[in-house]
Parts: sequence; structure tokens; C-alpha cells
Amino acid sequence: MTVIQINDQNLITRLNKVARAMRDPTPLGHAIANSFLTVVEDNFDAEGRPSWAGLSAVTLARRRPGKKLFQSGQLRNSITTQVSKDSVMIGTNDPKAPTHQFGAEQGEYGHSSRNTPLPWGKIPARPFLPMDKNGNLQAEAEQAIWDDVDHFYKTIFD
Repeated sequence: MTVIQINDQNLITRLNKVARAMRDPTPLGHAIANSFLTVVEDNFDAEGRPSWAGLSAVTLARRRPGKKLFQSGQLRNSITTQVSKDSVMIGTNDPKAPTHQFGAEQGEYGHSSRNTPLPWGKIPARPFLPMDKNGNLQAEAEQAIWDDVDHFYKTIFD
């Protein structure tokens, strides 16, 4: 599990102020979770932000036409969120997800029964979740959280 880091101190301050002022902060958590899902959907639709790496010639020859990471829709449809009073989680139980999110080096998963490396070539990262490998939020996700927090802030304090 990767813990998401918010790097905007103004956002952190406002988020904490809003959460403390709310008797039950789960509505804020649900708003943030929905924003995360929207950012993920937008990442799939745009084929990455920034754009995902292209596909290898071998992959292109073996697949049906269509967007990257969307041959069956399994990965995209597996994204879920969980909200509690003090946390929001986004993730997937799809076993291919870590490889797509973070990439994989040739042979990282060992060797096949024919002693060929798994994967047989380097797989570039194609991050679809709204954070990088260090847990830093994608700019669009941080802006969406700011918008959610600002809405609750104005409701409570204005």
C-alpha cells in the first residue's frame, strides 16, 4: 500500500480545519473519494496524464484496436474506494495493477517453465491511480481535493 502525500501546505491546513469543524467528516471523505475516481477515469480516457508510453510492436500485433489498458475494461472497472472518519483509500485488487501503475523490469517476476524471463521485456509504468510511486498526488487530484475541501470550508465558515 502506498500512502498518498499532499504537498500543498495550504491544502493541508484547510483540510485539517474543515475536518476538525465537522462532527462527521465522512461526507468530505466521500467527496474526495469521488474526485479520486473521476481523476482515474480521466487518466484512462486521456491514456495518461502525462501520456503513457507507447506499446511495443509485439503488443500492437497481438491486441485488438483501442485505448491502452482498456482491452477488457477489467482494470478500469476494478477501481474502488473506501472512506472512514479519518481516511480515504483508492485501489484495486486486479493483479496486473501494480505492473501497470509502476512498470516492471524484464525478468522481475522470475522465469517461465521454458526459462524465459517474466515479463519477457521491460514494461513501462502507465500510472492510472492519482499518485506516483512515492505517493505524491497527481496535480489534477490535488486540485480536485482542494475544490472539495474549499466547498466544505465555504459551507462551514462563510
